[in-house]
Amino acid sequence: MLSVKGWEMRLLRQNDNGGNNATGTFTYDQKSDTYTTHLSTGAIVVAGDKHRQIIADWSSGMSTAQLCHAHNLPQSHFQQYKRIHKIVRNIVPVTNEQLMEVDDHSGLIDDLIASRRHGLIAELAKKEHRNLAKDAEKWRSLSEDYLANMTSLTKAPKSVPKIKLTKAKNPYALVVCPTDFHWGKYGWADEVGESYNFDEARKRLMEKTETLVSRISTKPEKIYVGAGSDWFHVDNDAGLTTRGTPQDMCATPAEILITGCKLAREHIDLLRQVAPVEIVMMAGNHDRHSSLALMMYLSAAYEGVNDVDITITANNRRYIEYGNTVLGFTHGDGLGKTALGPLMAVEARELWGANEHKVWFHGHLHHQRMHEKDGCLIIQMPSLAGHDRYHARSGYTTSKAGLAAYLIDHKEGYIGSLFAPVSHE
Repeated sequence: MLSVKGWEMRLLRQNDNGGNNATGTFTYDQKSDTYTTHLSTGAIVVAGDKHRQIIADWSSGMSTAQLCHAHNLPQSHFQQYKRIHKIVRNIVPVTNEQLMEVDDHSGLIDDLIASRRHGLIAELAKKEHRNLAKDAEKWRSLSEDYLANMTSLTKAPKSVPKIKLTKAKNPYALVVCPTDFHWGKYGWADEVGESYNFDEARKRLMEKTETLVSRISTKPEKIYVGAGSDWFHVDNDAGLTTRGTPQDMCATPAEILITGCKLAREHIDLLRQVAPVEIVMMAGNHDRHSSLALMMYLSAAYEGVNDVDITITANNRRYIEYGNTVLGFTHGDGLGKTALGPLMAVEARELWGANEHKVWFHGHLHHQRMHEKDGCLIIQMPSLAGHDRYHARSGYTTSKAGLAAYLIDHKEGYIGSLFAPVSHE
């Protein structure tokens, strides 16, 4: 026989749930203190303590992103969850089940006060986090939530917090080119051996850049960043490369272009914290036209910003003089690598004659290589990208994905490199 309270609980649940397991309903198991909620994607089971904490956190003012991160919930699931359970802002963080189970509500009042205190502590912690993010020595204080919300196409800030590094005894520049990033590429793990999509690509770029910066002991004079070079996976509204090859995509071409421009801005803003940045055009065979759009966007975003230099050019090859070195940049498709030295000697003859060291940087082949030819050091840079069907079926899966940084001494030229490999945990 059910007690009076037992019948009250049953009627209450029938009123809330409609008495079935259809989508948009939930059931509460009093014995195990669990809530089974039927979402459009299937049923999820949440412990009572977690359910009540979700209510308390939402009532305390947490944002959707913060709450989902704290409770490991996809945002789409939480949107359905709070609608089904009627969780709204300023709700008293006490469930119907709690109200029906006790005669003396003094304990619930204590819990309510405690939840409000938790919300206040969380807000204070958030403010403290923002203060830490302003500390130039705290690179890791840049939270992923902050980076994920940098989605505006507005102009870049005039300045950013600077990381305090020891001044180098001998000036040097850093070359960081995320060539062959293929933003928008899609790979299904069951088919190609690993997942590659927007989330994975963004994670690789930001984490590996952070790893490289953490390994720098002294401050570089400048950072050269390659833009383009198959940064985008496709080049037009049909989802094709520049030459018209169809690709596996994780989004529409418009979304790939817009979000890819925003991500490039975020990446540059991270590197600006280390040293002034010069952006070098490196149009690729996947994104020759979109690379121009990216450069136009970045030029507008950083107009009037003193620590970012951009030169817009439609030329496939770019030559820059740094100290006693000529630096050549190109994607690498469409010409034999043995031609790079003679090309530099002809196309940049004045720089060639005036400088002792000559270094070429290129991508395209998705793996690392370094060799000397015709008076040039030719550096083939790695790719951060994962696999898609074409690469998996062709057997192009043996190269180590990662991001590299190359050190160019002002006087002595190339002096070393750093590599942040992608690891699959």
